[in-house]
Amino acid sequence: MIEILHVGKFYHPHPGGIETVLLGMARSLAARDGVSLKVLAFNDTTRTVSDLVDGIPVRRLGTLGTVASQAICLNMPYWLSREKADIVNLHLPNPLAGLSCLLAGLRSPLVVTYHADIVRQRYLMAPYLLLLNEVLRRADRIVVATPNHIKYSRILGRYRNKCAVIPFGIDVSRFSLTPEIEKTRNAIQSADHRPTLLFIGRLVYYKGLEYLIRSMEAIDARLVVIGTGPLETSLNALVHSLGLDEKIVFLGGVSDQEKVAHLHACDLLVLPSVEPSEAFGMTQLEAMACSKPVVSTNLRSGVPYVNKHGVTGLVVEPKDSRTLADAINRLLRDDVLRRKLGTAGRNLVETEYTEELMGQRYHDLYLEILNGSKLQEASRSAISKAA
Repeated sequence: MIEILHVGKFYHPHPGGIETVLLGMARSLAARDGVSLKVLAFNDTTRTVSDLVDGIPVRRLGTLGTVASQAICLNMPYWLSREKADIVNLHLPNPLAGLSCLLAGLRSPLVVTYHADIVRQRYLMAPYLLLLNEVLRRADRIVVATPNHIKYSRILGRYRNKCAVIPFGIDVSRFSLTPEIEKTRNAIQSADHRPTLLFIGRLVYYKGLEYLIRSMEAIDARLVVIGTGPLETSLNALVHSLGLDEKIVFLGGVSDQEKVAHLHACDLLVLPSVEPSEAFGMTQLEAMACSKPVVSTNLRSGVPYVNKHGVTGLVVEPKDSRTLADAINRLLRDDVLRRKLGTAGRNLVETEYTEELMGQRYHDLYLEILNGSKLQEASRSAISKAA
């Protein structure tokens, strides 16, 4: 039995890209024979609670609030020191969890899943880099989701020999066109017969939604926006100022079932992100699972690695509403190309980006690390006896 502890920022049902990946990873690994898995994460209240999510034990540590996107929790080192695990898998960026791993004096092998560089909190960068380098030096392996994560990271170059690439994955079955989903999709399409673009994500600066909104002036279609965030008011004001109220609808947060129905109802998904904070773009996989092409941006991140230009969708330069509109209009005009790209995307997800594959690859990595540790221990023991 392998005992695995995953350490994240938050955990399902808390929304977020890292949380979505961690949920899928935990679910896939826990389903394997011979694996015992637990999750340690922050709570969004002051209370520390323990619960089960899909049968997986989750301890959510009470927090005092959030500073610069970091939940503040003073007792994570204590809880980490109490946990017994054969492998600890830390998800970064999460400075406080990284510091806690160092302070807890972990003896278990440490795997770091490196989701992205921190981009925006520049005034905290110097102390963060000192901490991050200590954590990465301590790590036995650093896992990234695409080769681009290593290529473009300001940090990972010096740790290249420790890095492994394991793509993120999704549960493809969740995106099947079931009779219930089909009924909702048909209702969505019947309510408005115009071509439909879909955006899914938090309404934050790096998502670049303002550029997609501006591009709608040159697109004869409607845009459905799913998500909430701090820019919701200003983005609605932009829509109104451009006279695009009849073209763009903000749905806010929706259920998973509604999201899947909208993915099947749309003609294509647009991910207009403008900063490498968008390190992978899980919504790209969700669209591909529904056989929809993707229009995304050429970021120095994993986004263009996932959505392959001319294969699963189109890739344009960020912050360019005109080029974005041209790419969208090209796909809206060409039904054959849309279907071709959508089919290729579905095939790519099924062969490279499933939750099951992600879990299998992480499990193999854990075994490799543990077997290596046993060999090193046996070698040290033999040398000691010989002496």
